Amino acid sequence: MAPAKSIAVAMGLSVVVSATPVLAGQQVYIYSVVHPLYGEIGTLTDTVDRGSDVLRIDSPMRIAVDLLGVVVYRHESDTTEIMRNGRLISLQSVIEKDGQHLEVHGEAQGDQFVVNATAGSFTGPAATAPCDPWVLKHTGEGAVVYPSTGRITNAHVSGGDYQRISVNGALVPTRHFAVMGDNREDVWLDNREIPIMFRTVEDGTPIDFVLQEAGAGGGPALVAASEHSIHPRSGNTSK
Repeated sequence: MAPAKSIAVAMGLSVVVSATPVLAGQQVYIYSVVHPLYGEIGTLTDTVDRGSDVLRIDSPMRIAVDLLGVVVYRHESDTTEIMRNGRLISLQSVIEKDGQHLEVHGEAQGDQFVVNATAGSFTGPAATAPCDPWVLKHTGEGAVVYPSTGRITNAHVSGGDYQRISVNGALVPTRHFAVMGDNREDVWLDNREIPIMFRTVEDGTPIDFVLQEAGAGGGPALVAASEHSIHPRSGNTSK
C-alpha cells in the first residue's frame, strides 16, 4: 500500500543543526497525518524539551488506515533523539509496522555516529544529524540518519524562500525548505522556526503532517491547522 513506504521515512527531514533553542523548556506539538486518498489516518506528537545545551525530542506516531471498518495498514513508532550542543548523541526508535518489529539504536562514539538497527549497522561522521524538521535551520549538505531504518546517507537542503500557506482559511507566513535525501521532503517553518507543516513524497504519494495544537508542557495553546485542504502557495513576503 502506498502509505507504508511513505510513512516509514516521514520522520526524516533535516541537515543542519542549530544549538540555539527557539523556545526554552518543554513544548508539545500534535500533528495530523493526512493521506491524499484516505484522509486523516493518524497523529504524530512531538514533545520538544530544550535545555541550555541539550535538546530532546520524543515522537510517538500512531497510524491506522481503515477501509470499511477493517484496518488494512497499521504503523506505530516511538522515537527519542537527544542532542548536546547541536550534535546528535543518541537516537532510539522502536517501530511496529504491519506485524513487523523494527528497532534503531544509535549513539555518538568519538568522531563517529554508530547505528545498530534491524536493517543493519551504519556509521557516519560525528556531525550526522537526525532527519527531523525540528533541527532544520539552513540550506546545505550533510549526513543524516533516518530514525525509521537507521540508514545514514547524504542529503541536500535547498530553498528557505518566504511563502504564505493557507492554514484553516488564513494565510500564514512561512519559510519553505526542500530536502533531497532518500526521497523528497518539504518543510514549512513559521517565524519561530516551528514546523507548521511538513510533507514526504514517495512513489508520487504525498503524506502531509499538519500542526493541530501546540503548547507548553502538554497544554494546548494554539490551533495552527485543522483542515485537510492546506495548500502551500507563494506570497509576496520576501524580505
